Amino acid sequence: MIFFTLQKKLRELVTSNCTLLWLEGAKHERVLKIKLTGNKVILNLSNETTRVIAFERYVCTSVGLQFWFQGKPGVLYKWEQVSKSDHYDQILREQTLPEDDPTPPPNVAA
Repeated sequence: MIFFTLQKKLRELVTSNCTLLWLEGAKHERVLKIKLTGNKVILNLSNETTRVIAFERYVCTSVGLQFWFQGKPGVLYKWEQVSKSDHYDQILREQTLPEDDPTPPPNVAA
């Protein structure tokens, strides 16, 4: 029953439209695939490595999951990004591009 909550949270994270990161100390890596096996989480990371996370306990948080093993924490973090269309629309609204003018301003070498 304890792992049912963990499976449910992992399924929620995997099916979200967010990027997942594995944070451990000052290091972080993007997560491509997750598999739960007993008290181990197997992460396929973007640097083409597989990380096996053995854990003694875990906590569900609003931004993902935190695991502990021998007192050391690690976090599976849901990084909510702005969707591409919203992001580009905002850039276009904020950005003012000068009109194309073939004449250089005074005192500037062409």
